Amino acid sequence: MKRVTSALSATALLVSATTSTLALESRLTATSTLSADELWTKIGEFCGMPSWHPAVERCDLSADGKIRTLRFFGTSRTAVETLEARDDVGHSLAYAAASVTTSLTNYRTTVRVIAEASASAVQMISSYDANGVSDADARRAVERSLYLSLCLNRPLVCSGDQRSSSPAEVVQFAGPAQSPTPLVLKGYLRRPTSPGPFPAVVLLHGCGGFSDQLDQKWGVEIAAWGYVALTIDRYGPRGIKNTCRGGMPADSLFDAYRALDFLAQQPYVDPARVVVAGFSQGGWFSLAAVERGAVEQSSERKFRAAVAFYPVCIEVKGPMTVPTLIMIGERDDWTPADACRKLVNGEGDWGMSRPKAEGSPIQFIVYPGAYHDFDRPGPTFQYDGHRIEFNQAAAEQSRDALRDFLTSVVGEAAK
Repeated sequence: MKRVTSALSATALLVSATTSTLALESRLTATSTLSADELWTKIGEFCGMPSWHPAVERCDLSADGKIRTLRFFGTSRTAVETLEARDDVGHSLAYAAASVTTSLTNYRTTVRVIAEASASAVQMISSYDANGVSDADARRAVERSLYLSLCLNRPLVCSGDQRSSSPAEVVQFAGPAQSPTPLVLKGYLRRPTSPGPFPAVVLLHGCGGFSDQLDQKWGVEIAAWGYVALTIDRYGPRGIKNTCRGGMPADSLFDAYRALDFLAQQPYVDPARVVVAGFSQGGWFSLAAVERGAVEQSSERKFRAAVAFYPVCIEVKGPMTVPTLIMIGERDDWTPADACRKLVNGEGDWGMSRPKAEGSPIQFIVYPGAYHDFDRPGPTFQYDGHRIEFNQAAAEQSRDALRDFLTSVVGEAAK
């Protein structure tokens, strides 16, 4: 399904919560550069969420157009919501949720698009009761849901724990001439203010997308250390939302080198000190970028090193052509640590032979008790049958390990 590009801006973001004797209430407002009519066309369709919400896979509408059933990527969970009022002239709609979560009841939301001097604004107001949880926990859940619902594929940043971070510079870049398929990609760039040149890190998101969240989490962090950080959006330019169940374009394996080629042409980047770092499927891509083979040999420019958070090691043969760091959770049931351990030890997997004692060294760290996505704050849940769980200890240790590794392979960054 083709994705809709939004013009929402984070310049006027407001989240508030109040209580009354009847219900809790949360509000969120964000401005847009679109006119009120244009913005309403994008978000006003009651069953149109799959075109702009990155987590919604499908919406089924009842025959009378009054009830929608939302289905989400990677889970069997659904949300059933009933349209209570709609005003196309006034750009508003209201709906009640028959099923949201077990922790909320009496959930109702009003969506309004308002004309403003800057163009327009979208406002969401939700009222609800806490059910079996504290009011504070209910508010946090609702505010995060509202925040994610207004993430219309940039530039409103879709991240609950990094809302105060300034937006990155949005850049576009084409691949080098030797790339198999011509393509203009989008990325989120952060860099020090002084001239440089600086070492840089290319960041690759996982199969669920959310490149903006990756930028706001790790792009912000790495840039604060004094590096240039470029987070690639592999999906937006290709009209893709999710590849966790397949459908990944083979050409996307070359995206890391498209980013490297772009960075090498910037005067503030030292092209000899660029590292590729990926997460989950992106971790596999970062390993594929530096293992001896067709992808690594497609570009004359080379990465200095590679980092992979909980990667799909079973797809990698090796050996690595540059120093590599792999970090994974001991209990990861999606990308098992054992597959990465076999890669590091040069052992075969799934009939795959691997060279022993060849290539550059691989630093391998397994975090006890940690599951997939251990570095990303949020609630524990099941995604495509796999446990997703934040682990504070593993997150902090992986942050330190990444920083130490970057220093060891590219030297001190900007001060």
